[in-house]
Amino acid sequence: SWGQVRPQVRLLEEWILEQLTRLYDCQEEEIPELEIDVDELLDLESDDTQAARVKELLVDCYKPTEAFISSLLDKIQGMQKLGTPQK
Repeated sequence: SWGQVRPQVRLLEEWILEQLTRLYDCQEEEIPELEIDVDELLDLESDDTQAARVKELLVDCYKPTEAFISSLLDKIQGMQKLGTPQK
């Protein structure tokens, strides 16, 4: 469970919305129904899998999404390190 990174999850969700309004060049209400699920990404092990998942979701975005995806993955991986249960 990602309980201990909840506050970061919320911040990241806000950041994602902000980025998507830029990528899709629209108001927040008009963003396509995209489910970029932060918890789901946190559960994926490798950055390749994470990147593939996000690319899938952004398939109809006509602007370049590479910068967004790499920032997003950096943030997700940082949270994964914070949220890893101590062995």
